[in-house]
Amino acid sequence: MIKTLFIFLISIYGTLCSQVNKIHIQYLNVRSPIANIYEDLYTDGANVLSKQDGNIMFTDGGKSKFHKDFYFISKINANGKNRDFFYTQYLENNGDYFIHDNVPAAVWSIDDKSTKKILGYECIKATTIFRGSLITAYFTKEIPYSVGPFKFFGLPGAILYVRADGKNYDIWKAVKIDIDDKTKIDYNPQFENFTKIQVKDFIKLRDEKAKSFMNNAQVAGSTGKVVSVRFDVEKTFEWEDKPTN
Repeated sequence: MIKTLFIFLISIYGTLCSQVNKIHIQYLNVRSPIANIYEDLYTDGANVLSKQDGNIMFTDGGKSKFHKDFYFISKINANGKNRDFFYTQYLENNGDYFIHDNVPAAVWSIDDKSTKKILGYECIKATTIFRGSLITAYFTKEIPYSVGPFKFFGLPGAILYVRADGKNYDIWKAVKIDIDDKTKIDYNPQFENFTKIQVKDFIKLRDEKAKSFMNNAQVAGSTGKVVSVRFDVEKTFEWEDKPTN
């Protein structure tokens, strides 16, 4: 009887240990000086899916539907190396794109002495340079999944706050956490009607459209070509780096 009970308890313990909580973190993304959106991240400990809400909330209280929700899909890799992201985007007059981006692993500098509480979780400060932007983040080891909003990852815990330094936008802050989420998530959605493209080709296409728009919008009488500037968090990409002599 005792042996049977012991085996039963060991079996239950093994089952409980093998179960992985599904996590849902909702971020408020300060998208621009006048507009915010929500980004919802879901993970089962191996797969990650984030959805950026297409509903824009303006700081004056107004709301607008931009186009549709945008998705970021990846898997947690334990080796800490580059991570493959597949994400959706839209270009005016071009339609919808499903983009593959092999994102380089950031080199994070962790400051264990700089901490703060976010939604009751003890968070530690970390900094890095991500595609040309100085980044400050706070992560918690209490949620031991290497995840974060947008394309941020690589810390030993979930990122609950991240921002591009020196700006009053490109900020993500967790506003809701569910560590036992019951939402049914398809971690591998298919976007059959979207144009499949590599990130390098998509960025080239997007930049060309931005330059064309800016050149066509020049004030009458002005001369010269307008060079577009990337205002988002990804300012430069690894294939654009020039070797030093």
